[in-house]
Amino acid sequence: MHWVDAGDGSAGKIQAVPGVGGVKAARAYRIAINQNHEPPAQLATIAHELGHLFLGHLGSDKRLKAPSRPRLSLKQREIEAESVAYIVCRRDGITPESLSYLSGFMNGSDEGELVDVYQVMRTAGQVETILDLASRSSFDSPSGA
Repeated sequence: MHWVDAGDGSAGKIQAVPGVGGVKAARAYRIAINQNHEPPAQLATIAHELGHLFLGHLGSDKRLKAPSRPRLSLKQREIEAESVAYIVCRRDGITPESLSYLSGFMNGSDEGELVDVYQVMRTAGQVETILDLASRSSFDSPSGA
């Protein structure tokens, strides 16, 4: 992961790093995170970008148990990744800007019906695990219990 000065325009980006380690080596990835955003927005961005990875939007990665699902439309990929970010953040007690972001993709669209809910939930769990958030979820028990 590396920090970038992207002003207000871009929250982050994930990409495979080409040519690292040779043919048989594990794939490497780089996540750019906007250093100008507040920590809750940065967490949402990290969850979103890892969502793309574990949802298979960057292609298959057997080591990470990421399926190959790169043929989805941009809307579908963004809806899935932002749904992962929303779940991860809400379970960690953060209210992300996901609803306004998602409404831009869903406005008058039926592409939400094409989102694979299983993959979104599976990926949210993977992201929580890799970020060591799974053990401290705010939804572990009902409030007042």
